[in-house]
Amino acid sequence: MMAWVALGLTAETAIFFLVGVSWFLSMGYTFAEAGAGAVVSVFMGLSLIHQISLFVGSALPGFILEAVALATILFFGIHRLPRLLRKLASASHLLNQETFSGLTIAAAWIVMAGLVVGGWSSTDFLPTTHPWNGLIAGSATGGLFPMAGTDPILPLNATALFYHTARFGLGPNACGFGLLAHMAVGFSTYALARRYTWPPMALTVTMMVLSIPRLVFLGVRPSEELVSTAIIAFSMVLLYRLLEQHQAGDLRFFFLCILFSIYANPLSIALVPVMILLLMVVMIRRHGWIMLRELMAAKPLITLLALLPALILAQVPGFALNLTHDYPLFGVPIAFDNDGILGAVANLIRYLFISCDPTEPVQRMLVWVVGLDLRRLVMGAYNSVVVPVFGHAGLEGSFSLIFSGSGSMGFGPFALLLVLPAMAHTLVRGPRRLKAVSVAWMGYLYLAALVVAWHPGSLDVLSPLYAANGFVVAFSLPPWRLRRRGMRLLQTVFAILLAWSLFSVGWMRV
Repeated sequence: MMAWVALGLTAETAIFFLVGVSWFLSMGYTFAEAGAGAVVSVFMGLSLIHQISLFVGSALPGFILEAVALATILFFGIHRLPRLLRKLASASHLLNQETFSGLTIAAAWIVMAGLVVGGWSSTDFLPTTHPWNGLIAGSATGGLFPMAGTDPILPLNATALFYHTARFGLGPNACGFGLLAHMAVGFSTYALARRYTWPPMALTVTMMVLSIPRLVFLGVRPSEELVSTAIIAFSMVLLYRLLEQHQAGDLRFFFLCILFSIYANPLSIALVPVMILLLMVVMIRRHGWIMLRELMAAKPLITLLALLPALILAQVPGFALNLTHDYPLFGVPIAFDNDGILGAVANLIRYLFISCDPTEPVQRMLVWVVGLDLRRLVMGAYNSVVVPVFGHAGLEGSFSLIFSGSGSMGFGPFALLLVLPAMAHTLVRGPRRLKAVSVAWMGYLYLAALVVAWHPGSLDVLSPLYAANGFVVAFSLPPWRLRRRGMRLLQTVFAILLAWSLFSVGWMRV
């Protein structure tokens, strides 16, 4: 019975996704932009519906709104399905240009879909922001605060999205939300990379981002972290579209996306002003303040209608309830960095060390072949350089390396070898727009190091950084620097890493 429920929810989500793709294509988006936008729209719409249900304390509003939306789509949009399928078929010419990379990505998503189906009824790795049974109990017994003295059940954006399956007793992977978020990251990366390079290199860079072991892990075992990361990656697409198309609808959607990226990680709120400031800087430098003002003033009625979902996505009601009941703002305690600049510098170095992830197979191979223990070498460097100078400044708990495959998944070798050097390269040699992007993300990383103390879960700070900036590698590796043979070598390495990550995640499920 539960399998049929999961199948029905998956079919519903697929219909919403296809309609979203069709609508974005009609608005002039490219296929990659439309795919990412459709995923984000589905996430946002379902989250808003279920946040209303959770605040009310009844699942009935969600069922009604879902049914109305589905009936409207089937009534008005079914005749557009053949046209959409023809458009999707016409886009398949890209596979003819780059069969290896295109088929590798497609095969990876099919394998991920298989892993998702195999874990439809799994209750492992549910979001841990709030107790899952408390989230369900809160809606069943009268809202956010079911019992006096208990912690508040704050339905932050992505957490409320997972209630879509939790109300039926299913895990958050029953609808493939992790797979959709992984796809949105890939679509966004390709759409951004195409602005700096040709399709073969754009697909190569997309393979690099999609092969990040942590993103593969979260794609099969969904969490708020990957949903928020996918939203941020698409927000970068909207930022570029605003510079090129300057459509008022993109501006409104940008603000809704940025607010929707907020989840229990306090640094998700820090990303909001960083992204808004980045938008203002690049827009004003390119088009002037007048253009930005005109976009903000266009169609005021639609802007007014967008205020209510914006307030919900900004978590204003939930934060107000937490403050009223004298709970922590996010519903959970936060370990802040109380060591100032010293702690911030120490944490920045820790982020650099934690990005060193050659993966466990490479570690074991080097030990076996040449007797080189990378883990001991890197930790020795940390203990020799960081500990004597900074001690435990900015640290909550203990610091340890994460090599993917040793019980957890990190960011793989190319975050440190390609993404960070590419961002540094754009700071020196890149165009002004890319320089602004890199400066903004470096500012976010410093803010993360300054505000929150280092703890074992600090990897979630780096997920949006690496996932949303993989396209920068496309600028640093243009075709005249990387010949066809070199590109094919990179694609092969990325494909091996992607296949190994899928195997490792699948093995963890056994």
